[in-house]
Amino acid sequence: MGYGMIKLKKALLSKSLFRQCYILCLFACNVSYLHFVAYPVLVLLVLWGAFLAVYYEITRRSALRTRYGFWLMAFLASSAVTLLLHVLDNAWLNFAFLLHIAICFFVFYSVHTEKQLNFRHELFNVSRILIYATTALGIVGLALLVLGVDFEFLSVKFIIYENRFTGLYINPNQLGFSAVAALFCCHMMVKKDFVSQSGCRRVSRIWIGACVAVNSISLLLCDSNGALVLLIGYAFFFVLYKMFGTESKFSAKQIIVKSLSCVLAGAVIVSSMFLLRTVCQLGFSQLIITKQAITLPGEAAEDSSEPVTFGHENTNLDSGRFTLWTQGKDMFLKHPLFGVGKGNIDAYGKKMFEDGVKFSKGYGDLAPYLVDFHNGYLTILVCAGAVGFLLFAVFGVRFMASTTRHVLRDERLQESEFPCMFSFLCAYLVYSMIEVTLLFNIMFTIVFFWMILGYTSCYLTKNIPDHPVEHVKLFGLSLRKNLF
Repeated sequence: MGYGMIKLKKALLSKSLFRQCYILCLFACNVSYLHFVAYPVLVLLVLWGAFLAVYYEITRRSALRTRYGFWLMAFLASSAVTLLLHVLDNAWLNFAFLLHIAICFFVFYSVHTEKQLNFRHELFNVSRILIYATTALGIVGLALLVLGVDFEFLSVKFIIYENRFTGLYINPNQLGFSAVAALFCCHMMVKKDFVSQSGCRRVSRIWIGACVAVNSISLLLCDSNGALVLLIGYAFFFVLYKMFGTESKFSAKQIIVKSLSCVLAGAVIVSSMFLLRTVCQLGFSQLIITKQAITLPGEAAEDSSEPVTFGHENTNLDSGRFTLWTQGKDMFLKHPLFGVGKGNIDAYGKKMFEDGVKFSKGYGDLAPYLVDFHNGYLTILVCAGAVGFLLFAVFGVRFMASTTRHVLRDERLQESEFPCMFSFLCAYLVYSMIEVTLLFNIMFTIVFFWMILGYTSCYLTKNIPDHPVEHVKLFGLSLRKNLF
């Protein structure tokens, strides 16, 4: 076998290379016009990821070495039962989602089973690219906004989408999440331990400062309530860590004082964020109006279209989510045990509801792939049923309980990335109540969560002192205790 073939084989069997390619391709799927190229590539990457999941399960039993992997394997088996129960309805689409779940579980989350991997190096690479990419896209998007560029081509609304700033992204909500992800990456980049142990060259502080400024403005102008909740949650949980995670013991008085301080900090964070958003939106709206008055004659300026205000055109507090959640409840009650499968939400919605699942018409031909209930927990309940939901919940509770114990007991984490990842995961769990999150959709907002979940688990397994591996007997098999 030639040297070139050996390198190709090594690359094809590299989970690390796949993870980086996959997450960056999903990010590219959110960029206007670039998504036309990224989606075909994504299909090939899904097949590559499914191959890696199967290959390493056969050769290294990676699923059996995954922390709390029993619950993930059980969830995957439950989802397979759901597929078989609805095999006559969109079976291939449900199978594609099953492959996606396997990739999230046993390629992204199970990264902690790769003993020789420097996970910080991988995380640093992804974070650095996201910082550069979001900053460049944000600068161009804001420049075009100020210049008054606004058009629609090939069904993509450029710069402004329903009175909200969308920049170079296909959707304001995707812009909002990408901005928060970039800010989270910037925060990790200023942690000394993370940079030194990654083995990578430090990102310039000029780039970090530009990224924070540009993505903060983009986030405020896109008016994504979900993304703002994610950022507020991130800030709040990090404050919570600073209050309780930097010492090992507290008196009753300290607990009361620190708790009240956290409540006060939360109130300040929420009010300041919404105030900043209002001021930013009013400022840019006035800037655009002033520019139009200067560049256009008086009558032409008066006849021009209404100025953008960067607020939701839909003024309802829930933006239609209450209707979605009611429909999700009705669909769950009809198939409560194993659910309907993600690929059947659109089809079953058309049978059950007069106009189908809310917002489904806006997705056009992509509705079977994209229709969701804008609540990660409800979507899992509807798609996987009560059985799947309980299995997934056990995994989530086990993981978060273990992570919380370590982050609150280890006083050496000040300059590490671990508190940042913990804060992001906690905020994401809140964010999941109002957005497309957690598992089923093949998109950046979901796979990024599983990537951070995997790196967090890496930190726990590679930085917490090892204990003797305990085993339990199950059906005559000797299995690692941490599998459960």
